[in-house]
Amino acid sequence: MSTDSSGHAGDRTLSIDADEPVGSDAVRLLALGCVLVLTGAYVSVLYDITRVVGGSQSLLALVGVMLLAATGLARTIRPRTAGVLALVGAGVGFAYYLTSAGVELGVVFTAADALLSDTVALATGLPILRMVQAGVWTLGFAPAPVFLSWYLALRGRYELGVVPGGIALGFLVLTGDAGTLVTLAGTLAAVGAVAFGELERRGGSIAQADLLAVLFAVIVALSLSVTIVPGDPSGPTHLVQGEAGSLEATIDSSPQRSGISGQVDLSPEVRFTVESDQRSYWRTGVYDRFTGDEWVRTGQSSRYNGRLASPPGNYETVQQTVTAETELGIMPVAPQPLSLGGDVTRETSVSRHGQPRPETPLEPGESYTVESAKIDADPAALRAAGTNYPEEVTDRHLQTPEDTSSEFRERTAEITAEADTPYEKAAAIESHLRSSKDYSLEVTQPAGNVAEGFLLEMDKGYCVYFATTMTQMLREEGVPARYVTGYTSGQQVDDDEYVVRGLDAHSWVEVYFPDHGWVRFDPTPGGSRDDVHTDRLEEARANGNEAADTEDSEDVPIDEDDGESPASDPNEPIGSPSDPNEDNGTDPGTDPNNGTEPDDPDNGTAPPDDPGDRIDGTTSDETSLSEHLVGIVRETGAIGLIALVGLAAGARRTGAATRLRRGVGVYWHGFRAEPDQDAERAFRRLERLLAREYRPRRGSESARAYLTALSAAETEAESATPLDPRVEQVLESYERAVYGDGVSRAAADEAIEIVDDLARSRLPILGRLR
Repeated sequence: MSTDSSGHAGDRTLSIDADEPVGSDAVRLLALGCVLVLTGAYVSVLYDITRVVGGSQSLLALVGVMLLAATGLARTIRPRTAGVLALVGAGVGFAYYLTSAGVELGVVFTAADALLSDTVALATGLPILRMVQAGVWTLGFAPAPVFLSWYLALRGRYELGVVPGGIALGFLVLTGDAGTLVTLAGTLAAVGAVAFGELERRGGSIAQADLLAVLFAVIVALSLSVTIVPGDPSGPTHLVQGEAGSLEATIDSSPQRSGISGQVDLSPEVRFTVESDQRSYWRTGVYDRFTGDEWVRTGQSSRYNGRLASPPGNYETVQQTVTAETELGIMPVAPQPLSLGGDVTRETSVSRHGQPRPETPLEPGESYTVESAKIDADPAALRAAGTNYPEEVTDRHLQTPEDTSSEFRERTAEITAEADTPYEKAAAIESHLRSSKDYSLEVTQPAGNVAEGFLLEMDKGYCVYFATTMTQMLREEGVPARYVTGYTSGQQVDDDEYVVRGLDAHSWVEVYFPDHGWVRFDPTPGGSRDDVHTDRLEEARANGNEAADTEDSEDVPIDEDDGESPASDPNEPIGSPSDPNEDNGTDPGTDPNNGTEPDDPDNGTAPPDDPGDRIDGTTSDETSLSEHLVGIVRETGAIGLIALVGLAAGARRTGAATRLRRGVGVYWHGFRAEPDQDAERAFRRLERLLAREYRPRRGSESARAYLTALSAAETEAESATPLDPRVEQVLESYERAVYGDGVSRAAADEAIEIVDDLARSRLPILGRLR
């Protein structure tokens, strides 16, 4: 035992002085490490983007070069010079981006309006993945903040060093590309860099850790609030009136994204009717960028101005009138639409691919007319079409995720080994998928790249899997292809009338042929698909589902051929549509895959008011849902833990924790310990009771002197409340425990009971010290 200056006995223990300064070298390393974590946060977001569009190795190499350059120049140039170099690097990078996006080199440095338009669109919620030249944009974006942050950090300017990285991360939060955990990691690293820098400069101590924890908790709350700044809707604004988990909700739940999920269902309810003298698939969406688990439409939408671009070759036209039978957030058309008519077209946007979409959902009964081009897609002509593709087509419709496996490429090459032309490759892939895979709505989404999983591992799937895989296989073979969603022709109820239901939702492939345009291929097996759809409609009718029919269709028997692709007719050759009116091309001119006028500039961005931006497809797959819930729980747990630490640190910093602990200790002794320790603790509790009733004990007073002084004060003041005589017994136990030979268990317990009784009674302490 050792004795302190007050005579109190205590154990010899090893303690850390909270005011002892931490080593400056260690603090500096921690500050620099935080800057690197901040840099890694926003670079990781950019890396995920380049893994989809290509260029991840270039990005990492560029980041490495910037870090090395900053390290070499940290002690040789001034901060102002470093800032100028960073700005020059950013200017060169974005000039390269603008030239890649189609702006002429001679006007790059005067194209401030184009760059400003892109920046505004991104800052108001446009994901970078939707930009046509997303990979080039990341290479232009990364160098300046990486170089400047690391340069300033190495010079000890940590507060300024986190500013470029913080702006970079904040911008990616606004675009919606930075997730919650990445945002938290980056913001906490920024606060850590500033905090450790302050410790290094002022010789701070670990006693200030509670203040840092409070700052961390505050910045977490601020970082989470930033994610609600963009005008991003919380749910689908243009969702087809289909149940969550239906095929419709998966493939066409937003204008910019088309999801890929696991198990889905089919809705038998009628969505729209079409009056047309030609059977067709009814297209609702075109997507050109594959991320591995979803499709994205890139490019800019524009308001419909009375005419759409034409396909490149000769064509005839076909007319349709489409009437919504339920609230409809899409605008089905027969490809390739040339013009639209009707009141709804005054509020219609058109994608870069020429696909219209209403800016507000169509109400039941609303209708519009469509004039579409029908091209001659004769197989012989397609075989002879050649490979003289426009640059705009090859730039945007040959994309595959950068991490596509060699096994996928090799298997694709085997399947197309006997094919000499793009048409023959498309026909070979279409035939292989139809004959080797079964149709089923009950599947589990594979992890990672869905096209790879379906081709190499799965035995069955539905249209999304077939179309996605065929598109990616064609691209691996250098054949431009894109993923398309919509509906099959539906049930024909009259010579020129078709009823289209939710169970007709479908996805297919469009392949580009020079001088023809985009031609439809459908790799999904038609027979088994029709069986499933027929069973679903028969079940709905048997159950009396009135929404499954219109007045014109309720008495029409189900025709198993309704909605079937002409190409799936076993009497027709694979890949050669029996009705050439149904496969349509694209527009000519400088942008063959553009659905707008040829002279319409395309910066690869969407306007800030582009409706329904960044809305994911809905999935009902139990595995995917489980993983999603786990992710939510993980993020919520991390945020909750940080919040608790912040609250605890704040309570300690303000003294609230100490006051709470002492307040509780007055009324509850706690768990029993050694008798001497319990006797001492009982007196400390009594001391706090007396401090409330009379005054606190002064630092110079012994325990007995304190009680004697309180007794003397009572004698002088007639109105004073007398002390309870039992306090003398508590004092004696305390003195024997601290200064004497100790107390017995019974004596300690009796002292505890006395204090418990005085505390719980909340009555004045009676009696006088004798």
